[in-house]
Amino acid sequence: MHTIAALASGAGRAGISVIRLSGDDAVEIAGKVFIPFGKYNSLLECESHKQVYGKIVGSDKKRIDTGLCTCFLAPHSYTGENVVEISCHGSPVGVSMILTALFENGAKAALPGEYTKRAFVNGKLDLTMAEAVGQLIDADSTAQVKLFSAQLEGSVGKLVKEQADKLTHLLASVYAYIDYPDEDMRDVTDEEMKSELEKIKNELKRLTGTFSTGLAITEGVPTAIVGLPNTGKSSLLNALLGYERAIVTDVAGTTRDVVTESVVVGNIKLNLSDTAGIHETQDTVEKIGVERSKGKLSDSRLVLGVFDVTKLLDEGDNEVTQLLLQAKQIKDVIIVLNKCDLANSDEHEKFFKEKGFEKIVCISAKKKEGLEALEKVLTSLYPDADMAESGLVLTNARQHAALTCAVCVIERALEALKMLTPDTACLDIESALGQLLEADGRSVSEEIVNDIFSHFCVGK
Repeated sequence: MHTIAALASGAGRAGISVIRLSGDDAVEIAGKVFIPFGKYNSLLECESHKQVYGKIVGSDKKRIDTGLCTCFLAPHSYTGENVVEISCHGSPVGVSMILTALFENGAKAALPGEYTKRAFVNGKLDLTMAEAVGQLIDADSTAQVKLFSAQLEGSVGKLVKEQADKLTHLLASVYAYIDYPDEDMRDVTDEEMKSELEKIKNELKRLTGTFSTGLAITEGVPTAIVGLPNTGKSSLLNALLGYERAIVTDVAGTTRDVVTESVVVGNIKLNLSDTAGIHETQDTVEKIGVERSKGKLSDSRLVLGVFDVTKLLDEGDNEVTQLLLQAKQIKDVIIVLNKCDLANSDEHEKFFKEKGFEKIVCISAKKKEGLEALEKVLTSLYPDADMAESGLVLTNARQHAALTCAVCVIERALEALKMLTPDTACLDIESALGQLLEADGRSVSEEIVNDIFSHFCVGK
């Protein structure tokens, strides 16, 4: 396989830039560009995993820069091939000159994700770990970093492999007994097979059940903040964000369009939409804002219904409450009683409890009081978020689809065992095993692999 080269660090001016090569000829090609100072006459003489200082030259042998170089000899490298990393000063022009010199000496420009793809092909990473690499690079919260770092260590892949090995053992036991009936082998009983399949199914089902939490940590939960005008919706948005994003005044109807922002609360990312107050109006612009508010309410997965406790509940509150009751059938709804620093909230709490709302919090958005209680309720919706550091929270749609299919097929095998013999369930068990092998990449199409790595940045 040809040797590839690319900038592995971020593009643009920097204190240091890192150029990475990978392939059989990586050390030889890099050695034509990087000349060590001191005891080594050539990069070919340098020890693996030991950094050396030297000059970096072009094809004309004129100095471009000085820097550090590290060789990682196969198979003890990220890709499993010979890898060389050159650290130089972070001038975009200088980096370009060094890459040009490497290309002139035989290296090829790396494609997006090609280093990690080679690591996968060479068995250094399974596909779940490789996918975690891409997600770790894109992480924008501490919860995401902890989650993807744990997955990069192989947490998901290890669990999948354990269950796949158990299915393989079951199949081997049944087929060995069928193929060699005269040998001293004991058949797997119905109850033994049922028990083992139930255990495998439960393990996989527990993992697939974390997918909604995984999406909440990574992509975020579409969250609509709704209520009557002047209840404090924009103040709540600002309080959650920690800065003044939305305009807040005492004039009802200040927010006439949807204001969107993202914020991490606990381990959960909320994609917040502060909407116009829902009410009857003759103002053309306000009408459009109200319709957009109802649209956001429809599109959200989580709704924060904001009510002003300093005012008696009226017909407008009842209208909003009816919308929230409808939403509650398919979404998570939290009742947020605002301005609790100015009035008692008991009557409002009683009203919403009688309506069937379980999640009610009292806050003062203006004074930023009660936000801890809101955070506690929010995080209770996604209890698996506490498992982020273990990595056993599913975030990948491809993996989720494969594991969900495996669970369904195992359930079908269990149904077959209620009436038939263990060997009749083997086809379903083989199908489930195939799904697990697809999930961790041991049996996956080249098209899927190419698509996964095409979304990586160049240099990774």
